[in-house]
Amino acid sequence: MSDLSDTIISWLNDQALTDDDLSITLSGLAKRLLDGGIPVARINVGRSLLHPTIVAINAEWNVDVPHVEVSSIPRKFVHSGLFDNTPFGDIVARRVHSIHADLKDPAVLAQYPMYEKFKQDGIIGYAAFGRHFGKDIGAQKGIGFDFNGAAVSFSTRRFSGFSDADVDTLDRIIPALCVCSRVHNDTFLMQATLETYLGRHSAGQVLSGKIERGEGEIIECAILYSDLKGSLGLSQTMDMNSYFDTVNAYFDCTARAVTEHGGEVLKFIGDGVLAIFPIDNTTRPRANMCAAALSSAQEAFARAAHENITRATNNLPPLEFGIALHVGEVLYGNVGTESRLDFTATGPAVGLAARVEAHTRSADTPLLATEDFANACPTPAAPLKPANLPGFTQPVALATYPI
Repeated sequence: MSDLSDTIISWLNDQALTDDDLSITLSGLAKRLLDGGIPVARINVGRSLLHPTIVAINAEWNVDVPHVEVSSIPRKFVHSGLFDNTPFGDIVARRVHSIHADLKDPAVLAQYPMYEKFKQDGIIGYAAFGRHFGKDIGAQKGIGFDFNGAAVSFSTRRFSGFSDADVDTLDRIIPALCVCSRVHNDTFLMQATLETYLGRHSAGQVLSGKIERGEGEIIECAILYSDLKGSLGLSQTMDMNSYFDTVNAYFDCTARAVTEHGGEVLKFIGDGVLAIFPIDNTTRPRANMCAAALSSAQEAFARAAHENITRATNNLPPLEFGIALHVGEVLYGNVGTESRLDFTATGPAVGLAARVEAHTRSADTPLLATEDFANACPTPAAPLKPANLPGFTQPVALATYPI
């Protein structure tokens, strides 16, 4: 079937140059294989990733499902036996070039536990291939082997399984399909990594072309600024790993609450958090964004209270922090040097939020909000005595909310 493989390879090469998602490519590949007389029932592409939170991504086309299913394996679920006794594990760890299986054969069926599930789904023939992309990305924590590449498998329900000619055709198209996988997944990796380090909205700004220093815009947003109390003392009394765990536990309470309420964590400033809730009069009204910022702050304190129960049991110091809420205009864009840029928010409103957060210590009130925020937020606030804050010539009117 050299003509079929050549036709598909040419199409896959064109696909690699498009912006089409891998799911579109898999759907198109399945149609071409079926039209060419290879009755595939399932196509699966798995790709390892060098990503902060994801170890691999998987895309599967199934003749019984109307859409391609894309899933990922989070690093937190990785363990040393994750890929043991699987075709994927043999392909990526042992560098097996290909696996061709007839599941009617009991001896073959016993080779991998997943074959039994395939047979229950009516699968008779199975063929898997692997391709290495060159330089390894290092052993993935918890897995124990390095691999930078893709594993591809095909399944059929045809009673005779895949013929030798079928397997030869599939083997021939694998390099072109892996190029598509690499291009498409690297695009995903670029976006996902930017979102991990910059935040979803900021990553979108960068990917849309806002990459020059000084390029930005003035936006209105609710601002949440937080800082871990006693951090310097903790760093001196705890071993480094325990201190890091404490800082990350604090971020889990605060930053995660922000993202789950639709906010954008712009920066981790040492042991502090700067986050914004961008305002759009149509889709993200001012009152709603202030309410979301307040709710995320209250959620952060609730999570900390729960976490502190466990910490007390383990003789660890409690998580204590302050949060300041403000609303105003910021300059949102690229700042830094020509060779090292940061996409963040800056301006007097951010400075005020930072000063208000610092005041939570002397005010002995962990949650403070400016008068502007209290006026914009639909939840009633309890007014406090105006405070003299560093850098501001006039006292700043403040308020607080229950936590």
